[in-house]
Amino acid sequence: MDSLSQELIDKIIDDLPRSSLLPCSLVAKRWRRRSQRRAFQEIKFFSEGEVDYGCTGILRDPDGIASYIHAVRFEGINSWDDPATFGRALKKLGSLTTLWVTRTEIPDELPDQILSLPNLKVLRIMAAKFEPKEPLPTHPAPPQKEPLDWLELRGDVSGLGETLAKSRLTSRRLSLALRIAGIEQLIVHSSKTVVELKLYGT
Repeated sequence: MDSLSQELIDKIIDDLPRSSLLPCSLVAKRWRRRSQRRAFQEIKFFSEGEVDYGCTGILRDPDGIASYIHAVRFEGINSWDDPATFGRALKKLGSLTTLWVTRTEIPDELPDQILSLPNLKVLRIMAAKFEPKEPLPTHPAPPQKEPLDWLELRGDVSGLGETLAKSRLTSRRLSLALRIAGIEQLIVHSSKTVVELKLYGT
């Protein structure tokens, strides 16, 4: 095992099925980093308990395993006992490039936290519940440094669409449901960057 080059070890790990990655990370120190990087590249949360456990476990060290996570999906979390749990998870995911939120409640403060993710490139929100208790802010947030590669808003996410529009969010690809409030502003803000636009009826 010691005679194998790191390049060859990395190649072996890259060809392994996902189910073998965590056991592989226990083989030796030289196998751990690459195995964990692949194993935790994408994670999914289906309950508040899983998110809370993630915050106290794999996400507790932002320079450790959390730094390997590039894609996160929150799905089917209809309500939160502690809405701050969602935000706590996002704060620990500075390397995040892709965020999917499907059939999940989005707490009031979350849009600002989403927009503050430094490496975010893909934002897909479908059939999420966003009902702000406070009036939407009237002043726009500072414009982002780079447009997203893809913004998708589908389902009943009108309040969120309006919030994102006020932030002057831009994207290269837009997939939007026609009834989303703020859809015109989202398109206008992205008019200089968009290369693909899809509009869906409801």
